[in-house]
Amino acid sequence: MEPNSEITLQDSLNVTQQIDIYASRIQVWQVLADLTAHNAWNPNFQVEEAPPHLKVGAQARLHAAPDTPQARVFTIEILEVTELAVLEWQGGEPGVFQGIHRFELHEQGPNQTQLVNSESFSGEMAATVLQTSRSGLEQGFAAFNEALKKRVEAGASQ
Repeated sequence: MEPNSEITLQDSLNVTQQIDIYASRIQVWQVLADLTAHNAWNPNFQVEEAPPHLKVGAQARLHAAPDTPQARVFTIEILEVTELAVLEWQGGEPGVFQGIHRFELHEQGPNQTQLVNSESFSGEMAATVLQTSRSGLEQGFAAFNEALKKRVEAGASQ
């Protein structure tokens, strides 16, 4: 194995999925950034008590993996908002199991946007949880990406 191809512990604590969406960054951002509206289309999490405007430090309650045995509720705090480009938040229990979830939008053309959906986990339980749950997390991220793509592209074609 080449030195640059080795997977480090830190790499193993990250989950990343990406997808191309055939719509402008503006169209993708409008759907992604409307946290309250996620409840209508997002299979991975529901949001309550969402802030009226996304800004650093704002908080919301997030119901992850609703209607599954892995369902959990926690508070997220917005860490970064760069309009049309980045939305990032953190949630979980610091030191035990915490995630920093990041959505990046990259313009690929006038009507094509790449979404990079990633989360970095930390805490004493992170390695164990990811070892047993990575496949499910990756499937969940892919399902989120597909649902966002479907929602945005349906609106973009109107």
